[in-house]
Amino acid sequence: MKKNIAYIIALVIISLSISCKKPLDTYSGENSIYFYDAGRLPVYTGEPIKDSTNISFSLAKSQDSTMNMIIAAIGPVSDKDRPYKLELNPNSTAIAGVHYTILNTSFQIKKNKTLDTVKIKFFRKAEMQTNTFLLSFDLKANENFVTTFNNKIANTTTGRIHSFVTYRWFVNDIIKKPARWLDGYLGVFTRKKLNLMITVLGVDPAYLDTSVSIAETLAYGKFMQRYLNEQRALGNNILEDDGSVMIMGSSAQ
Repeated sequence: MKKNIAYIIALVIISLSISCKKPLDTYSGENSIYFYDAGRLPVYTGEPIKDSTNISFSLAKSQDSTMNMIIAAIGPVSDKDRPYKLELNPNSTAIAGVHYTILNTSFQIKKNKTLDTVKIKFFRKAEMQTNTFLLSFDLKANENFVTTFNNKIANTTTGRIHSFVTYRWFVNDIIKKPARWLDGYLGVFTRKKLNLMITVLGVDPAYLDTSVSIAETLAYGKFMQRYLNEQRALGNNILEDDGSVMIMGSSAQ
């Protein structure tokens, strides 16, 4: 009986050692390439995965902004650098050297890597106050990569397509009223008034959008109204772009 048990155990060990030597399945398809942010998994449940990004300078102090556009490859890594083909989509309205510049000097997936980062520097321009500019890129097949992982139907009702190989940037400086702006304290919102508050108070416009308290908002309104009154007394009557006298909210008078 003991011999039989020992025999069975030996057979099991042999079979296990044979199965362990069986090669693992590996990726055997063609190497494909896509825009990472359009095809990645959600970070949290319900996170919308988009094939475009909106950029607004309206509440920013800076005159430029550098953004990352990540390119991802599907398939095994390579022991050599693999150039990929990135083209400007003809629908783009943003002008190179005016509205943006690409900081990369080459486009390639480095050896032993599956990701590359394209750095795009956007410039704030006066025409962005009234127009949204489009910068669109296409990934194309070349000797290193195919683009079979290209799109999916995002909405069966409308037929809207979500692309993995076309990525769009929409950039403007169209003024946005900060979310925490209270007319009763700060008055009617205008770009000129916001810019004056930034200059006089040194307040970050993004702070007015996300964090400012009601008490702070009232204090800002009263301080600004006092400033406007002082300027008027000195003969500097500050006007809005439409010619009306700039005033703060009724509760700040």
